[in-house]
Amino acid sequence: MAHVHGAKAAGKAGSKMVGTAMKMGEGMMHPALAGAVAGAVATTKVGLVRKILRHPLVWFGAGVALGVVAYKYRRELAEKAEHGE
Repeated sequence: MAHVHGAKAAGKAGSKMVGTAMKMGEGMMHPALAGAVAGAVATTKVGLVRKILRHPLVWFGAGVALGVVAYKYRRELAEKAEHGE
């Protein structure tokens, strides 16, 4: 396996290694190594998701989507507000 730097590269390399082992259908990796690779991949994914969710364009898109849904159902929302539901 090539030498890699950083969590992102290590996560990609680890997921490729797991994918290759799964394709062969044999348990080629030691269980401790498999756990370490799975942990590295999970940590990388959590960091990536956190980074994506903090991006301003994601928040802008979520606001636009919420506005569209609120506009689409504005009459139903107004009726519910009048009746106190």
